[in-house]
Amino acid sequence: VGGLGMTSGILGGYIADGLVSWVKKSDEESLSANAAQVEELPSASGTSIVRDNFDEETIRLLLPIVGSLLAIPAWYQATHAGTNFEASMFWLGVEYLVAECWFGPTIAVLQSSVGASRTGTAQGLFVLTGAFANSAPTLLGWIYGNKVIDSTTSSSEVLASLLSVGVCAGYLLSSVFFLISASASANGGGGGMQQVAQDTKE
Repeated sequence: VGGLGMTSGILGGYIADGLVSWVKKSDEESLSANAAQVEELPSASGTSIVRDNFDEETIRLLLPIVGSLLAIPAWYQATHAGTNFEASMFWLGVEYLVAECWFGPTIAVLQSSVGASRTGTAQGLFVLTGAFANSAPTLLGWIYGNKVIDSTTSSSEVLASLLSVGVCAGYLLSSVFFLISASASANGGGGGMQQVAQDTKE
């Protein structure tokens, strides 16, 4: 399972770079079509939405957005597999594979959005945020201890329910915040930095 997490991180960076190349190619084709005054053929709705809402920098965040959403059903299945250990481990592996792809794309967007003069500060705040996030297991453990004392159900059922709600809610919030980050980067981050540089040259 740990190996799948490492694999997901590597694949995440590779796929993110591929998405950037795809956006660049799409933009170049669009510019060529406009220059030649050729009417662009309508693309698939999903592809069009992605091209309209993500640029070369923020497209990297599409991966953790989708990965966080896919991790929700995978984690739920892992914690509700009952006594089937193999099924639980399978879904846990799927969860690791789709959820751990966020790190590389996030760091890349972070560094490109804040500029060279603020990279160290941004990286430090990023690590600090992760440290705060690591307190979540302690909080869940405290809630679990109180629920076991007050509950008439078995401790395993209480733990499965608690992990389902807590972790799945965390993944949902992660997806939302990645989406907000992509929008902020496009308006005032990666896209904004590029616009500022262009305005300065002019």
